[in-house]
Amino acid sequence: MTQRLLFRPEARSELLDARVRYEEQRAGLGRLFAAAVETTIAAILENPAAYPGVYGDTRRALKILLVAVVAALLPGVATSADSPPAMYIDKGACPFECCTYRAWNATADTVVHAKPDKNAQVVGLVKAGAIVEAITGEVHSRPVAFVVKKPHAEYTPGDVLWVYTYLGEGHFKVWRSGAMHEEDLGFSPHGGSPGARCENTQQCWGEIKNELKSSWWVKVRSKEGWEGWSNEPEHFGNKDACG
Repeated sequence: MTQRLLFRPEARSELLDARVRYEEQRAGLGRLFAAAVETTIAAILENPAAYPGVYGDTRRALKILLVAVVAALLPGVATSADSPPAMYIDKGACPFECCTYRAWNATADTVVHAKPDKNAQVVGLVKAGAIVEAITGEVHSRPVAFVVKKPHAEYTPGDVLWVYTYLGEGHFKVWRSGAMHEEDLGFSPHGGSPGARCENTQQCWGEIKNELKSSWWVKVRSKEGWEGWSNEPEHFGNKDACG
């Protein structure tokens, strides 16, 4: 007779949450945890009578699960090669669809620094109404977990992608399996029908756990010729080449 193991919805939710917590501690640990759980499930189905009874036909396999989890996680704890960067600087990024570096007009007085650092020396002030040349930019971002909720492409529920720069049209820079790449997550952090964190379960295959943590620095050149950096791109117009 074929054996089946059924999970209560609460238990399934707890397992997914545990996988996410392990993945947040270090990239790859969540997947190792899931593999340990699958190993335990296979052992239970092979010989359910080997586990002590608790009540009626209910049996407990906690010990073997703990052994499997520890055995799986210890090698992963020893390495951090696949861990997501604590800070990612995306040089040259212009973080929305049709974003363009060109002549921008200042809509408010804006302080400009020598480097893309708010503690750096102030080199000038762009007055409201002035025209500057936007030369380039970079987005500084910290990782935020995007948790897969339903099967999608090569991903399975519980997988975690570490989200960084928003690129526009639902695309982000994400860290996965020890490398940075581009992924269409199907939502915009600025809002829309999927929600600002893709919390609309009908449209989304995953959900971002917190708001994105990023700052956009732009390098500008004044008409007088001096250059500097500002982290207040909202103080400038003419950024959108699409309109």
